[in-house]
Parts: sequence; structure tokens; C-alpha cells
Amino acid sequence: MPPEETVTEARFLAHDSLREGQIDMINDGLKVMSEGGFLLANAPTGIGKTAAALAAALTVARSRTGARVLFLTGRQSQHRIVVDTVRRINERIKDDGRDVTLVDIIGRESMCKNVDRKTGKCSCEQGTSESERSNKRFGLINEILNEPQHVEYSIEYAGKRSICAWAAAREAASDADILVCDYNHVFLESVRKASLPSMGIELDNVIVIVDEAHNLPNRIRRSLNRNLTFIMLGHGIDNLREYWDEMEKKGEGAGIISIGRDCEIVLEKFRKQFSQWTKKMRRASTDSDDIAKKIEEKVDAGQILAMLRKELTKKNLELKTLINQLMLVDQDELDQEDDDDDEELDAHRVGIFLSILSKYELDSALCIVFNSQADDHRITTHLLDPGIVSKDIFDIVIGGVLMSGTLTPPEMYAETLGIHPNRCSFNSYPSPFLEDRRPVMIAADVTSKFTARGPENTKRIRAHINAVLQNTPGHVAVFCQSYQMLQTIIGDDFWSGRREMIEERTWTKRIVDNQIRDLYDKRDGGMKVLLAGVFGGRLSEGIDYAGNILDAVICVGIPIAPQSVPQKALREYIEKKHGSGKGWKYGAIQPAVNSVLQGMGRAIRKVEDRAFILLLDNRLLNGQYRTCLPPTLHTFTADNSKRTGRRVKQFFERFPDPAKGQ
Repeated sequence: MPPEETVTEARFLAHDSLREGQIDMINDGLKVMSEGGFLLANAPTGIGKTAAALAAALTVARSRTGARVLFLTGRQSQHRIVVDTVRRINERIKDDGRDVTLVDIIGRESMCKNVDRKTGKCSCEQGTSESERSNKRFGLINEILNEPQHVEYSIEYAGKRSICAWAAAREAASDADILVCDYNHVFLESVRKASLPSMGIELDNVIVIVDEAHNLPNRIRRSLNRNLTFIMLGHGIDNLREYWDEMEKKGEGAGIISIGRDCEIVLEKFRKQFSQWTKKMRRASTDSDDIAKKIEEKVDAGQILAMLRKELTKKNLELKTLINQLMLVDQDELDQEDDDDDEELDAHRVGIFLSILSKYELDSALCIVFNSQADDHRITTHLLDPGIVSKDIFDIVIGGVLMSGTLTPPEMYAETLGIHPNRCSFNSYPSPFLEDRRPVMIAADVTSKFTARGPENTKRIRAHINAVLQNTPGHVAVFCQSYQMLQTIIGDDFWSGRREMIEERTWTKRIVDNQIRDLYDKRDGGMKVLLAGVFGGRLSEGIDYAGNILDAVICVGIPIAPQSVPQKALREYIEKKHGSGKGWKYGAIQPAVNSVLQGMGRAIRKVEDRAFILLLDNRLLNGQYRTCLPPTLHTFTADNSKRTGRRVKQFFERFPDPAKGQ
């Protein structure tokens, strides 16, 4: 059946034939966005959710004068999928209307060379005249708008011609239908104010598509996660003093300099009080002389700010004036002997910390924690409610789609992000994968529950892993709930017939990319790999293991966040705001189970793929953990590793070869 007969109004379709779940998602998106609402879609991999979201969003955007689509992703790897999808859309509508234009943009440090973060200047166009720069940029802008280009193409094009790819992309964005960018362009205030107006984008005329939307709440929370230490205060004072020394040499007005010097004095006195306060907190929090003991205690923002305001009053200064002074410090005016331009100035760190403390001083959505161990004393801000940031954004924009393969339950994310329930439509779409091509087994004889751990439990876990390895013809990925567990379960032991790739905390994107490429080389050479990582790490989320490169995935444990002051405060806040019973589910269990689901999803990327999935934690078989699994997920049970081995062997006898032609 032609897609036009199954999709009511959408014209921007990327495929000649559509899957059932994709059809439903397009129609649902069209309906809710045309009414100014949001579709929260729990859409599994393989449904074609990127194409579905774009088809609906573009149709609605084209019906409104000047409306744009912002496609927001948390990982650069997702950008290419969007660009390729829009290219396919344009191939199908070539004779049926204006092509869709798109700009793909990433962080300036990744698009330019030698960027000074503080001044925002790069050396891309150094030595190029104004007229030459304008002409060259115009050429790249035309390339971008004539056909959707991956950001890598723009960077390469610009590099060969000594122009700034980032600046050209921002200019092109003012004429584009779609901007593909990071979450920060919308949900981080400082980035939003610096980027969207310069690209001619107004939020009240925007449709947002949030990809991997299960990550958005924590991304927003982390944006307000800041530290303050005694050492940082000292360096910040040094930055401020040196800056005004330079301004004095340049003959700045005496009044301005006087304010700067007063701010130095205020910070010096506050620093001494801060030192005394942290030592007092340390003594009050423990009766032990063991300085290595870790202390963590919730504190009041007003208590910290009161010390500072006391000193500000003596100089007749406002807190806002002090913050502005700290943010005024210019990197170019400082003599940085280490020439480390990539590091954020401590003056700016202190200023940002104080601005967060001031803004949320009376708001229970911000948790301030005192941490102390040995000589390291610090206070840290933790945002408990991402909705106080995102609600205003969702209130302004036209509408949108929030989607993920693990946006479960969708209602939880709407509540967490502050989206008004009257503007929401919640839908979970069935998986396009046949159950016999992706069986999910849960082991009943093992757990990661802390009180049940021990040598025998570990031995059984390793036996299940060995059962999979011995009966799987290709690569197997193992994801654990922590690096400590990864070392305990996988360690440096020899796993028969396997080349090991074990994730480390220090792995960069480049290292990960090289390791993933190596998987394909190893398969071509007939070598089998045990790939091991952690939930929420670089290997378990955001990686597209294309070409059915993984034959099996094993998930060990459930990554419940460790008990801590911020974690306890988060659960209490959720319980109070969203209702009884939701604190534990929204704040701990559901995010942990969703991380397991993300790990499971690495093996199956397309309908044709096949893979065996093993979950090693019996808590997923019943109770509250079981209710966190999608209702559409059907599982079966293994009582021991021998049964696991038999089922794996039977599976690969039926499906011996990975999917081809991908």
C-alpha cells in the first residue's frame, strides 16, 4: 500500500513503504503537533522513528509561516541519521515542492581550530580579508542549503578554504527548515541566548524533536551541577586581581577599578570564612579522627550566601555586582603561563556557582551538599527538578516530539520535564522485531542485589556468560552496572576463544570509534570478541552497532544509583511533587531499568538483525522491577547456565548468520 494512502496528511516521507508502527507515529505526531501539543513516543529501534518524527514535524512547520524544526540530539553520532533521512525525503518530493533545507552544527571547538573558549575567537579565517571571507562563506552556505550536508563535510570544505565552518553554519541556519544540534542550544540558557538569536531562530516559532529523550532530564540536571572549593576561590581572586591590575595600567576609570578592588576584598574575607566553615562542618559531621573518612551532608544555600552578603554589605555592594565582576574577567587580559586556554577560568566558575546559588536560594529544587574527605572540602549544587528549566521552553514552542526506545513510561518524562498534561499525547509503539529473532532471557539464579552478592553468585554469573560465549558464533557485548562489577565479573581473565575489549573510564570518543571499527575487522578475519562496558557508558548508549555486528548482549545487574545525599533528596522531592510511590520509581528504579533496556538495544538496530539477549538479575522477574519493563517485552527464564547454553545453541542453529546487506 502506498504511504500516501496510510498517512493522512504528511508529504515529507523518507520511504516508499512504511511500517505499521511508523504509520501510527506519523499520524499521532501530525494530530498532536497541529493542535500545539507534544507526542511522547516510546518507539523501539527499527520502527523508523527519525523519519516518522520528521515527516510529521515538517508537515506542521510548513503550514506555519517561518516555522522551523529543531532536531535535538545528545550525541554527534545521531546527526548523520537525520541528514541522511532528509536527503531521502528530498529525493521523494523533488517534483512535488520545495526541498527541505538543513543545517548540521556541533560545538565550535569541534568545528574550528584553535578556539579560545573565553573570547569565542578561532583562527580559521586568520589573514583573510573581509571581502574574501564573505565570498568564501557564501560558497559554503550555498553548499549547505543546496543539499543537506553532514557537519564533517562542512568542516572539510572550510578547512581547505580557510573559512570558519561554524560561522558559516550559523549564517545558513537563518534560512534552513531544520537545525540539527545538541540539547544545549535550547535547554542551557547561556548557550541558547548566544546561539538562537544569532541564527534568527525564535522559540515561539519552533517545533522541537528531542531524540533519545530519556537522557534529557539528566542532561538538564548536570547543567547546574557545580562545585566551590577553597582553592577555586583563591584562583578566582587571583584572576580578578590580575584583571584589574591590567585595567589599571590601561587607565580605566577610578570608580570602576574601585568596585573591582572592593570585590577582591569581599572574596578574600569570604574565603577565610568559607575555610573556617568547612572545617567546622567536618568536625561536626564526624566524631572520628580518621581524616580519610568521607563526609556528605546537605546544607542550606542561605547559610553560605549569608557569609558572603555580610562582607558585601560592609562595602555597600550587591551580590549581583560581585557576580558580574567575576564574569567580566577576560582571558586575554591575564598572563596565563601554562597557556591552557581550554580550561574555564576559576573566576567564571565562582561566578556561575554564586549565580546558581542566588537564583535557587529559596527553591527546594536545588540541593546543596557539603563533601569532605581528607583535605578536600567542597560544596556542590545538584538540580533535582529539570522541569524548572524545561517547562518554560515547552510552554513557548509550537509543539514537538520527544522520542526514545526507552521512553518508558512516557508519562514519567512529561511530569519530570514539566510539560502540561493537556498538551501531551503518550504512545508506545510495538517493536517491529519478531520475537524469535530477538529472544530475551532472564536468569533466575543470579542477582546484583548488594545483600545477595558473594563468590557463589559471581560464579553463577560467569557461568551464564560462558554459556553464551561458547555457543555464539560472533561478537558478544557484556554491560555491567559499574566499573567495579565489570572488573569483578570480566576482569583480566582469559575468556576462551575471545579477544577482549574492556571499557575504561578514560576512553574518549576517538578510542571508542577505533574499537568499534576493529569489531568489523575482527569479524572479517574470523576472530570473536568479548566487548565489555558499563551501563550509561560510551559503549552501551548512543553507539550504532550496524551490520548486526553483535550476535548477543548480556546485561549484568540493574544500575540503581548509589545511596547518597543528592539521591535521597531527589527521591524525596519527586515524592512530594509528583505523588506517593513515585520517588523511588522515578528517582531510582525506572531510570536504572531503562539503562538496561538501552544496553539490550545495542544488538538489534534493524528489522533484519538477529541477536540473543540475556539479563542477569532475577529482580527483573517480578515485583516493582518487572513493572518497569515495557509491557510489550516478552521474556523467558533460565534456572541455570546449562539451560542458557541450550537455548543459545538452539537460537544460533536457527539463525547462524548475521543479517546481510546493511
